[in-house]
Amino acid sequence: MTAEDSPATNDAQVHDGYDLETGLLARMREWTDILPWLRLVRILRVVGSPPLMGLVALTFAIWKMVIDLSTEGEISLHAFPADAASTMGQQGVLFATYIENLNPASVFSGNPEIVWWETLLGICWSVFIWTPVAILLSRQGGLLAAGRPLMPLPAVISLALSRTFAGWLAAVVPLGCVSVFAILIMLIGWFSGLVGDITWLNSILALVTILFAIPCGVLAFGANIAIPLSWGALANERDPDAMDSLSRGYEYLFRRPLQLALYLLVAAVIMGVVVVLAAGVTEAAIQISGRLLRFSGAADSMTNNSIACLSYLPIVVILTATWSLLGGVYLLLRYDTGGQEVEDLWQADVRPEPPLPSIPGQSNDLSP
Repeated sequence: MTAEDSPATNDAQVHDGYDLETGLLARMREWTDILPWLRLVRILRVVGSPPLMGLVALTFAIWKMVIDLSTEGEISLHAFPADAASTMGQQGVLFATYIENLNPASVFSGNPEIVWWETLLGICWSVFIWTPVAILLSRQGGLLAAGRPLMPLPAVISLALSRTFAGWLAAVVPLGCVSVFAILIMLIGWFSGLVGDITWLNSILALVTILFAIPCGVLAFGANIAIPLSWGALANERDPDAMDSLSRGYEYLFRRPLQLALYLLVAAVIMGVVVVLAAGVTEAAIQISGRLLRFSGAADSMTNNSIACLSYLPIVVILTATWSLLGGVYLLLRYDTGGQEVEDLWQADVRPEPPLPSIPGQSNDLSP
């Protein structure tokens, strides 16, 4: 009898045990596998990064100086109402108060002399100055959400600047598409006024207007979410393509609205905690520094300017955390839509290997 014809050995008859780590159980090794939105909590590390906070503070200062000069003709250091700093710790923090100061449209709408095109210029200036910062922080937030360490500041600045033009393009394309539909609607209105009060013709024109207005509204409303998500895609994908990133933003908004609402709710809760902490630190710093400066006999202008600058600290913290959370929200939506794991994140080569030294070519003349 050969070895092939022999009965099974004892080793082959031993039961290997039940393999429980198959299917769903194989993927549940951490709490983030069950509750993926917990990854957003990791992103709060950026708030404790002085270089990132300083970069956001510098960008915010440049943005605000231009806004103030264009609206008031002078630079204003007052971020909140006069009594806001003294009531932050007693009456709580109104999150809308901070957001109101970050919206360029609301900044301009307070002045009745500002026309619509000046408001548009303010929004364009905001997109221009904040796009590279949003890409930079989205990249750092995406790395933290995936459990990776932060990139060095010079490397992530270089990455963000190399993809800034694509970010500008992703922000301009929806505006261009909306403008095309707006022009068509205006032409229909002009034609209606030209032909006069003809009931059946105006009814047809109204129907055509609705057909143009619906996609215009979809593009305009979706741009509020799709453009930031496109910046998150540009920051965390290997190939920075503006059109692909923008299409991802619209796809994630309209295909996964419930998941998006859940992640935004979690992000809002996290931001609420951040705002309370930032406001508390700001209130303590204002009270201590203000009393010490007055006790030491400092000039009133110096004291007021110091307090005014300190009052911007919550806004800087909010901006830093918001743009960083964008990267984590994008990766979570990418997983919900396409099934790509959050950990499957493109890793930039921070320190590329130096090229190998060239070997001197041998002489072709081998004759003795």
